Amino acid sequence: MNFSLRNKTILSIACIEAALLIILIFTAVNFMRDTLHQDLVDRSSTISTLFATTTKNAILTYDLASLETYCAELMTNPDVAYVRLVNSENQVLAQAGDAKLLARPFIKDDKVESVNDGIFDNFANISESEHIYGRVELGIDITNIKLSIDKIQSWTTSIALVEMLLVALFSFVLGNYLTSHLNRLRIAAREISHNVKSGKCNHNQLPIKGKDELAEVTEAFNTLMTTLDAECERKENYQRELELLNQTLEEKVQQRTVLLNQRNEQLQRSNQELHSAQQQLIHAEKMASIGQLAAGVAHEINNPIGFVNSNLSSLKQYTKTYRQLSEQVTRLLSTNDPQQLVVKQQALSQWIKDEDLTFINDDTDELVAESIEGLLRVRNIVKNLKQFSRAESDDKQWCDINDCVSTTLNMVSNELKYHCNIEKKYSSLPKVWMNYGKISQVLTNLLINAGQAISEQGKITIVTELQNNKILVSIKDNGTGIAPQNLKNLFDPFFTTKEVGIGTGLGLSISYGIIQEHNGEITVASELNKGSCFCIILPIGNNIEQVKEVNND
Repeated sequence: MNFSLRNKTILSIACIEAALLIILIFTAVNFMRDTLHQDLVDRSSTISTLFATTTKNAILTYDLASLETYCAELMTNPDVAYVRLVNSENQVLAQAGDAKLLARPFIKDDKVESVNDGIFDNFANISESEHIYGRVELGIDITNIKLSIDKIQSWTTSIALVEMLLVALFSFVLGNYLTSHLNRLRIAAREISHNVKSGKCNHNQLPIKGKDELAEVTEAFNTLMTTLDAECERKENYQRELELLNQTLEEKVQQRTVLLNQRNEQLQRSNQELHSAQQQLIHAEKMASIGQLAAGVAHEINNPIGFVNSNLSSLKQYTKTYRQLSEQVTRLLSTNDPQQLVVKQQALSQWIKDEDLTFINDDTDELVAESIEGLLRVRNIVKNLKQFSRAESDDKQWCDINDCVSTTLNMVSNELKYHCNIEKKYSSLPKVWMNYGKISQVLTNLLINAGQAISEQGKITIVTELQNNKILVSIKDNGTGIAPQNLKNLFDPFFTTKEVGIGTGLGLSISYGIIQEHNGEITVASELNKGSCFCIILPIGNNIEQVKEVNND
């Protein structure tokens, strides 16, 4: 059903007024009801307390005649329905009032709302020195209160209805006044719409009557028509210009297309050059890191190679001894003369003692075990170098970040072990979809920076954990820290706080780019003379099953 503005105005005002009046009536009636109920409760309590005080001496002296007189006097109150005096043994001493009410069992009422028999029952104890000698039971008729509440409700409802009629009349007059002015605007708006569709631009101005808001709306409407006429003329001018431009549009489009193709080719070449330069920067930083690690790796390899070489020299001597033993045993076995056999056996025993074959046997096992261990160390170092060299590749795979951190620590251990204590706190983590070599390059850069920030003896703490389905790797040191004004530029290319010749200013910038390639984040928190903490945040990818297993563990 569609309503006019006048009807909507009348209906809206009437609804608002009705809602307010209903709230007012409900609030007023409830307030009066609560007030009258509370007055009744207070009056009942006051009467019973005063009557208990009045009859206390008569109860103590067991003056039944006086008690009957007091009860009769109390019944002169118009609202008191009955009164009863009982002693501590619940025996009735005196009573007055409605016999039916006195015959029923006494049940105290706490609230007037809960009364269902028309009588509010209350009592008061008769006591002396905290000893109860009896009590006063009385009932007050609540009929007058209910009548008063009904009258108040009727009066307020009548007043509300009269007020609603007055508001409806006012709304009707106001609606007619508003719609009479707005109707002229509606007719004019339809005329404008028809003229615009037919191409007409000149419109008649509406007369302005009065100085109220409707007059201001009419004035604004006239201004709108003037502006619309101007826009209509401007549109016609644009239409003529557009027709002229359309004649040369195809030629301009072809010229723009050729120019756009040239710009696209230039952009592609620029992107290729930028990608090549980025790869060169990553390679340069990687080479710088490898150069920084070269001395340490050479030392790590030379140590096991050195004692393996020494062990092989000893094993070479032991081999000669075993060869001599083999020759003597062969000669011994080829001897047939019993006397010569005994002589050769004694000589062989003496030679074995002189050569200390027992020591050679034990030492041979140790030399072989040490050599195998040393070669395994060399193989692990070469394996770590091979994994680090994979940073130039863009291939990604599911990798264990804890294994990546451990491998990187092995690579940079020679840079850190002499002045840094490494504390590792690894959590059980799912695998991450990442480029193993590039993440190793980022970790290498952060660990070397942490080691360089520690001048003498310090501590580096490495923590890996799972938070909100993301892998967090934090590297914290207690070194010199970073000045607050340098934090905002820390990941800018060629920005460095190190001395000339020590840092290129590319390490953190390239690390930032690598982490962005993995859709991750790298953050830093630092305080001067207290240390820094770099945090790498990597998404797990679609490895949901492993995440569930880790969370269940």
